Parts: sequence; structure tokens; C-alpha cells
Amino acid sequence: MPTAITATVGAADANSFITEAEADTYLGDRLNAGAWNDLGAGVDTRLQALIEATRELNRLPWAGTRVDSTQALSWPRDWVVNPDLPWAIEEAADIYYYLTTEIPQRVKDAQAELTLEFLRAGTTDIAVGDADQNVRRKKTDVLETEYWSRGQQTSGIALYPRVVDLIWDLLDPVVIGGTALIRG
Repeated sequence: MPTAITATVGAADANSFITEAEADTYLGDRLNAGAWNDLGAGVDTRLQALIEATRELNRLPWAGTRVDSTQALSWPRDWVVNPDLPWAIEEAADIYYYLTTEIPQRVKDAQAELTLEFLRAGTTDIAVGDADQNVRRKKTDVLETEYWSRGQQTSGIALYPRVVDLIWDLLDPVVIGGTALIRG
């Protein structure tokens, strides 16, 4: 059965924060988006990458709370401060928060970026991680390999700084504690 994108905000069957058309708009202007653009619209691989990126983002510790217990995805959310608004606004307090009927553009852009990374990886599952990613030093003679200590290793979403830059301000500061986003 072909993959289908359901990007209805707050839907119980949603599987993506963005539509294929939104990803086209965002990635169409990217210099190195060949992995997306070369496939063409409606290709299952593109749609699967969108869904896989959503799965990865969906598991992050977002600030605020889900709007509805029946929504499939972690967005929309209640009580998440919009970091892009000017702090000089002297109106009602709720103007500082994202609407409970929207998915922030930052989340949508992060999904497009992560989708591109999944496509660039080809058949390599980037959600699993690369065993050699955290090699600190490799010595050929007598075959010695030294890895970074667990606290210094980069994995998960943290491997993609552009994605992290987009979403960092929307994550729960208590859960992430100011540390890198890693898969433990």
C-alpha cells in the first residue's frame, strides 16, 4: 500500500507535521537538496522519509503539554512560548504562546531538514546511528580504537545542528537540562 501523508493539525491519524508541498517549498530552495528534489513528487521514498523524520521529532521532550489526548503527534501543544515574538509586546500573556491550533514553523522546518538527512543517508538507517561516529582515535598497527567517553559522544538529533538550532527553544528545559540531545 502506498505511503500517504496526513498532516492535519491535532488529528488522531496524523503522521507528519508538514505536507509534501510544504517540504517542497522549504527544500526547493536548498542548495544541497538533490536527495529530495531528484525523487519528484509523490514518490514513496520521499513520503517515507517525511514520516520517519516525524517519528524522530515526535519522541523529543517538548515544552508544554499536548492539546488533546487523542492527537497522534506531539504537536500542537499548550503553553509553549514562541521565541520568535518580540518581548516588547505588552498585551495579554497568551500572546507569548503558540496557538493550540498550530504547529510552529520551526518544527516544520526541522522536519524538512531531518527528512533531507534521511534521504541523503540512503539505505543507512540514521535513527540507529553510525558505529564509527564517535571514534576518537583509530590506530592501524596493533588495531586500537578509542571512542569518546559516553558524555562526549554525539548521537540522535544532536548529529544535525541545523535541526537542533531550529527546535532547541521549544524543548523542555527541565528534561534536557541544557545538554545535547542524545539517544541513550
